[in-house]
Amino acid sequence: MGDDARPPRTLAVEELLESEDITRMVWPAYSPDLNPIEHVWDALGRRSAAPLQHPENTQKLQQMLIEEWVLLPQEMLHQLVLSMRRRCEATIAVRGGHIPY
Repeated sequence: MGDDARPPRTLAVEELLESEDITRMVWPAYSPDLNPIEHVWDALGRRSAAPLQHPENTQKLQQMLIEEWVLLPQEMLHQLVLSMRRRCEATIAVRGGHIPY
């Protein structure tokens, strides 16, 4: 999936997708309301900001993020997947406008 934002629509990306026979889903431009990964990034950000001691360098930051990624509640991820139909229907109803997700 991809919106019509300029970076994912570059010629190089288009050529790669075509060479791999990958078809894009029709997706409203600039619609973070439909992208469940945004909620996952938010949860990961909150979990990684919670420790009192912050990582000293990028390697420790990477390790911390990997550890927190594994600990993300599977039920939250499952619920995000299940919400996609409802999110899509709500977006269609408002013709690509804002929805409260």
